[in-house]
Amino acid sequence: MIESNDWLLKQINVVSDFLQKLFTDMEENRNLKENEEYQRESFEFERLLENMIDNDQINEAENLLFEKLETNNLMYATIATRFYDKLKSLSDEKLQRSNYSREEILQGLNDMCDVLGLQIFKEN
Repeated sequence: MIESNDWLLKQINVVSDFLQKLFTDMEENRNLKENEEYQRESFEFERLLENMIDNDQINEAENLLFEKLETNNLMYATIATRFYDKLKSLSDEKLQRSNYSREEILQGLNDMCDVLGLQIFKEN
């Protein structure tokens, strides 16, 4: 069980770290951070997700995030990487209270790649 959990955590970290670097670099290259409206919208949406996490509504927050991801707006891809980064740092007890699991974190990251058309972590 512990070895399986270690493997899962390593997978989550690899995928999460890669996507966070990818989208942060893309965001910086497009100079989106200079856009005041973009910053405000990003902050407000990210704060909403954080409040939902704090209130044990991870599944609902994830559903809302995926609705936004389907718009193909780079801002939401960047927020999604931070969302999953926050989830991976939560305790097992917090995840359990929220009816969520570490497996779902990895699945969410993979689903995010699918929505965005990234074939990075697909098996042949």
